[in-house]
Amino acid sequence: MRFYKFFVLLSVCLLLAGCADPVVFSEVFQLSKGDRIYTAYNLWYTDPLKMDPLNVQQGSFIPVGTEIEPLATGRWSNEISFKDLSTGKIHVIKYTPAWRLCTMREFISNTFTTKNREELFKDLPDDMKSRIIRGEVVPGMSRRATVLSYGPPPAIRTPDTGKDTWIYWRNRNDVIRLVFRNDRVREIINQGHER
Repeated sequence: MRFYKFFVLLSVCLLLAGCADPVVFSEVFQLSKGDRIYTAYNLWYTDPLKMDPLNVQQGSFIPVGTEIEPLATGRWSNEISFKDLSTGKIHVIKYTPAWRLCTMREFISNTFTTKNREELFKDLPDDMKSRIIRGEVVPGMSRRATVLSYGPPPAIRTPDTGKDTWIYWRNRNDVIRLVFRNDRVREIINQGHER
C-alpha cells in the first residue's frame, strides 16, 4: 500500500513538473539568428547568484545595455540564469511572481531587450545618460531615464506606473519614494526604515 501511495504521489509530481512551461528567451523576443540580448535597465545585486527580482538598489549593478547570454530558465525552479558577456560572470535572478506581480515571461521581456545601449539612450540628454550609467536618479530625470537607471518600480509597491509616485527599495528595510510632475522626477523622499 505504501508503495502504491508513493507511486501515485511521484506520478502526480512528474505530471505537474512536466506541465511547467520553461520560458525560452528566443521565443520571448522572437529572435533571428545573430540577434543579441541586452539588459533593459541597470540590474542591481549584492550576490550575483541570488539576484533579487525587486532590483533592490544595493550593492553593484550590471549596466543597462550590457549584452548577455541567456543560460537557463527554471523548469524546476523560478531561476533565470545568464552570463554577462562583458565580464564573463554568471548571474542568477531568483524570480518570484508574487513580488513582481507578473509571469516569468513578462518579467524577462521587461528586464531584457534586443536594443543596445545606444538605442535605449536615443534622444536622452548627455547629463541624463551619465547619471543612468552611474545608477543614479535625480530631480529632473524623465520616467524613461528613471526606468533605465533603477528599473521599473516593483508592482507590489507601485501597481500603476501612470501615477505620480513610484516606490523603490534601497535595501530590505529602507524605501525611497520618487514623486513625478509632468513626467519628471520632482522630489526624492528617503522614507527610511519601513514599519
